[in-house]
Amino acid sequence: MSKIYAAKFSDGTHWLGDNWPDCEKRVMGKAGVKYKSFAKMEDAKAWISGKRPAKKGLRIYVDGSFMPLNEYAGWSWVAVENGVEIARDFGMTPHPAASRNIDGELHAAWKAMEYLAKKKRKGTICYDYQGVESWATGEWKAGSAVSQIYVNRIADIKEWASFEKVIGHSGDVWNDKADDLAKGVLLGKYKAVKKKK
Repeated sequence: MSKIYAAKFSDGTHWLGDNWPDCEKRVMGKAGVKYKSFAKMEDAKAWISGKRPAKKGLRIYVDGSFMPLNEYAGWSWVAVENGVEIARDFGMTPHPAASRNIDGELHAAWKAMEYLAKKKRKGTICYDYQGVESWATGEWKAGSAVSQIYVNRIADIKEWASFEKVIGHSGDVWNDKADDLAKGVLLGKYKAVKKKK
């Protein structure tokens, strides 16, 4: 299946095409250019315009991040209702990340489900790592320590969540925000606020 390539240039112009060589010629060596590939033309056009239709309901975007120079993983979630951010949380895992960014992904999903349970609201967990859903639903058997901890933590609260996979780095503004927060906490760009118990 062919991809659609889109580029946005610093002078405000844009380009759409259906092959990488053409895109490469236009973007390589140009300052300030942004470019991405898409499966659908409408997604490419939406990215160029910067407008995406807001999805209805309460959706929580979760992500995790790991960098070899830090033994902990970063995690974050961003709650969005009808296209507007209403809450967020982020931090570092309390224990060293045995499974690298997976620790952060699962910690974020657990914390997002805690938020839903506390608010007593149903919501959709939007993830880009399949284990978030597959371990929660029992489709995957939890064999690793991190997956077992996740399954145990969410046992009584997963009823508040449904799940939806999103493609990472595909231009989804909320997935990109969760990714930025999870990475940023590891880089010291964002400081997690310690909550009173």
